[in-house]
This record gives sequence, C-alpha cells and structure tokens, in this order.
Amino acid sequence: MPETTLGLDLASKKLRRRHDYPYRLDYRTRWADNDMFHHLNNPIYGVLIDSIINEYLMTRVGYNTTSYPRTALVANTYCDYFGQLQYPGMLELGLRVVKLGKNSVMYEVGFFKDGDEVVKAVGGFVQIWVMRDSGKAPEEGLELSVRKKLEELMQPGLKERSKL
Repeated sequence: MPETTLGLDLASKKLRRRHDYPYRLDYRTRWADNDMFHHLNNPIYGVLIDSIINEYLMTRVGYNTTSYPRTALVANTYCDYFGQLQYPGMLELGLRVVKLGKNSVMYEVGFFKDGDEVVKAVGGFVQIWVMRDSGKAPEEGLELSVRKKLEELMQPGLKERSKL
C-alpha cells in the first residue's frame, strides 16, 4: 500500500506547509460559516474537506455521483484544530493522499489563512470504493486511471489550484 512520508501525529501535522499539498483550492468564508464565538463552525471544516475531495474527483478524475459505476463511501473522518479561522477571510485548502490501498484512499486537507503560512487545521477522511450496483469492493481494485490521478496527490509540489 503506497504511503506518503509526512507524519500523522499532532506534532507533525502542526508543521504542515502549503507545499505539502499537491492540489489547492481557494475558499472565501461566508457570514454563515461563523459560530457564536466568531470563528469557523466545526461542521464547516467537514463540508470543506468533502468539497475539495469531491471537486478533485469530479474535475480531475471524471467521477460523478449519479452514474459512475463505482461509488466512494466515507469510512472514517477526522479534524485536528491548531488555530482560528473566521469570516471575513480567504482560506486556502490543500489536498493530498496519505495512503492508497486496493480499494481505499486516505485523504488529508490542510487549512491555511490567506497570507499566513501556519496551518490552522488538518483533517480528512478515508473512502472505500465499491461497485454502485452491488455495494461490494471490486476484486481488481481501483481503476488504473483513477489510481494514477490519486497518486498525483501523493507528490508534493504539483501546484494545481482551483476556486471553490
């Protein structure tokens, strides 16, 4: 199972930099993103993690949620918080693949405030890819074309950038 070399412990995550993430996406915070303490509400992090991963799958891999023969189910989620983000503001989200299994993918997303190199949060999830009609993992594993596009997210410095 290919795996990247960046540590997954909290001390290592706090040291993340933008260049650790091959794919990046800009996000302008909204008033509704804040909680009563004037910082990004915790569920917003999950929405943004889901959004950057699906944006990559749809625009770079050719995945769609309705007719693609396979579907990616979320098996595990996490988010570690190191600093405050809020409205108004611009965020830069970074995406990488941590581990790539036969039918599974572990993603990581770094949250950065525009103009600040210090990571504010690191989160992600594990997806299990199954056949849409049977719900079972295919014996042959991920399609080669999907695997190649996901492997690109294991190489820091790709520097693809999009807007969310």
